Amino acid sequence: MNTPHTPLPFLYQRRNLLATLAALACLGTATHAGAQAAAYPNKPVQLIVAAAPGGGTDAIGRVLGDALTASLKQPFVVVNRAGASGAIGSEMLVRSPADGYTLLVLQNGHTVNPATMKKLPYDTFNDFTPIATLGRSPLVLVGGAQLGVKTFKDLTEMGKRTPTSMSFGSAEASTRLATEMLAGATGLPMVPVSYKGTGPAMTDVAGGHVNFSVTTIASTLPMRGSGKVNYIAVLSPQRTPFLPEVPTLAEQGFPNIEASGWWGVLGPANMPKPLVQKLNAAIQAALGDAEVKKRLANLSIEPWSATPEEFDKFIHREVDLNIKLAKKAGLEPE
Repeated sequence: MNTPHTPLPFLYQRRNLLATLAALACLGTATHAGAQAAAYPNKPVQLIVAAAPGGGTDAIGRVLGDALTASLKQPFVVVNRAGASGAIGSEMLVRSPADGYTLLVLQNGHTVNPATMKKLPYDTFNDFTPIATLGRSPLVLVGGAQLGVKTFKDLTEMGKRTPTSMSFGSAEASTRLATEMLAGATGLPMVPVSYKGTGPAMTDVAGGHVNFSVTTIASTLPMRGSGKVNYIAVLSPQRTPFLPEVPTLAEQGFPNIEASGWWGVLGPANMPKPLVQKLNAAIQAALGDAEVKKRLANLSIEPWSATPEEFDKFIHREVDLNIKLAKKAGLEPE
């Protein structure tokens, strides 16, 4: 009895045809993504800033928006979405199309939120596309001038006398974590007062409504020289050239507390790679521009360039580190 069979040459031809169709589909997708990137942008782009106007994140977002508007010939418009340590702005981004017309300017609170918040409305790793880093700056501890506190020793002595006086303005998870590290190192109770942005927090520090804050240097600049705040310490290993007169915490007897601010740009998940590469190249070119460097220096921010792949690895490392730091500081997610 003869068993029906498919001739082998036909099987080979069918397999080759399927492989060819798959290759053509991939080529078509790549060609479309390349054409999309080449035409980008052909309309205004939203730059979500996950912070209130007046703080460091808002300022660097506006510097970036101006630079990209000039180089890519379309408006890059800052849209402030403050609150929940940046989570509100991040959630707005992940609900947006992955076409490059909605981007997020964020700060390091993005990698602290997984350590300090029980439930986030997004996946920190899988719901975003890392595009580019922007800059870095050490965090600084500032107090209201009405306290009369000028050193970290002054602050700890005040806390021992009147523990209820240790209120601090907190607008971002990263600065909250840094403050909890201070509390753990000193054994002093510190009372957090939450704000939607560093600008409002600094206004209340200067006005005496809260006693101090840990924040980026950029966020303190509107108050610098006003006589309303005192710079108590920088949280970097060495003094910063942006505030050379301010001692480090290490110089004041607390060598194991270090924290810095950083900023970057994310897109929604699954952005086409050619589009990511185009945006990264445009941002890196902006960071090399003399006028942009000058504006960032005026904000006490050092430009920081990285590839999307390097930024992605950095985010993973920072999340792991911040989870460990939060546990060490005894900070329970809320």
